[in-house]
Amino acid sequence: MPTTPRWAPFSTSAFAFFTVMSGTTIPTPLYPIYADRFGFSPFVITLIFAAYAGGVLAALLGTGPWSDQLGRKPMLLAGLGCAVLSVIAFVAAQGLPLLLVARVCQGLAAGIYASAATVAVTELAPEGHERLGGLGATAANMGGLGTGPILGGAAAALLPAPLIVPYLLHLSMVAIALLALRSLPETGQPVENPRLRPQGLDVPEEVRGLFLPAALGAFAIFMICGFLGAVAPSYLGEVLGRKGDHILIGFAAGAIFLASIPGQALESRLPDGIALPLGVGLMTVGIAAITGAFAVQSLVGLLAAILFAGIGHGIAFRAGLSAITERAPEGHSAAVTATYFTVVYVAISIPVLIIGALQKPVGLQPVTLGYAAFSTLLSAAALILLLRRRGQN
Repeated sequence: MPTTPRWAPFSTSAFAFFTVMSGTTIPTPLYPIYADRFGFSPFVITLIFAAYAGGVLAALLGTGPWSDQLGRKPMLLAGLGCAVLSVIAFVAAQGLPLLLVARVCQGLAAGIYASAATVAVTELAPEGHERLGGLGATAANMGGLGTGPILGGAAAALLPAPLIVPYLLHLSMVAIALLALRSLPETGQPVENPRLRPQGLDVPEEVRGLFLPAALGAFAIFMICGFLGAVAPSYLGEVLGRKGDHILIGFAAGAIFLASIPGQALESRLPDGIALPLGVGLMTVGIAAITGAFAVQSLVGLLAAILFAGIGHGIAFRAGLSAITERAPEGHSAAVTATYFTVVYVAISIPVLIIGALQKPVGLQPVTLGYAAFSTLLSAAALILLLRRRGQN
C-alpha cells in the first residue's frame, strides 16, 4: 500500500503555522482606516494592537505543555478555530469591543501555535532532512508575520471593502489548512488521563547569566517590531506623508520579519558562541540606523535599516532561544522558553501603549525618536553584557 510522502505532512503543518501567523499581522495596514472610520485615538489603536499580546501570553502560559498530553493535532485544530473566531469578530466589528475580541482571539491562536506548531513542524521534517524542521518552523512563523501585513495592505489598496475582504482571504487560507490537517499524522503521544496545567515561568540559576543579555536583546528588537506593527502606519502617514499607501505600510511592518528568515538560516551555520553576540551586534547597528532614519525622516533609509535589523533579529533571536534552552537543566526547558517568549510579547505590547499615550501630548516625531533611541541603548547594553560574558569565559 502506498504511503503518504513525508513532505506532505511537513508542508501541511508549516502551511497551517504560516496561515495562523499571517492572520495576526493582516490588520496592521488597516489601522489608519479603523482610526478614520471610528475616530480612534492613537492610544486606542495601540491598545487594539497590544490586545494580541495578551492573548498570546494567555495561550502560551496556559496551554504551552498541553500538546504533550493531548497531542499536536488537537492543538493545531484549536488554534485554527481561534483564527476563525477572530475573522468573525473582525468582519462584524462596528467599534472597539469586537476589535479587541478579534485581536485576543488572534493572540490565542498564535500562542497555541508558538508551542504546538513549532514542535509539530520540527517532528514532521522528512527523514534525512531533520535540520529543515527547525528552519521550516522559523520560516513559517516569521514568513507568516511578514507576509500578513503585505497581504492586508495589498487587499486594502486593490480590492473593495478593505475592512472585510482581507479577513475573508485569510479565512480561505484557514479553511484550506483545516481540510489539510485532517490527514495529518499525530507525532505526539496523547495520554489517557491528561493533567492540563498552566506553564510556569522560570529562569534557573544555570542560565541566568546568559538569559539576561539574550532577553534584553530580544526586548529591544521586539520593541521595534511592536512599533512597526502599531505606530508605523501613523508615522508613515503623518510624518512621511504617505497616508493611504497601504502597500507601503504593509511592507514596512512585514519587512523585519521577512529579513529575519535568512538571518535564522545563517545562524545554524555560525560557530557556537559567535552567533548570539554577532546577531545582537548587527541588530544594534540596525536599530541605530532606524533611529537615524527617524531623525532625518528618510523613507529609503528607514526601509533599508529595517531589513538590516531584521537579519540581526533572525540570528540573535534563534541563537538566544537555542542557547538558553540547551543550557537549561532537565525539566526546565519549557518554562525557560515560556519566560523568554513572555519577555518578547511584553516588549511588543507595553512599550507601544506608552508611545500611544504620549503621541498626542508630546508629538509623534519626538516620541518615535526617543523610543527608537531607547531601543538602541537596550540592544547595545545586551551586546556589552554578551561580550563581557564571552571575555570571562
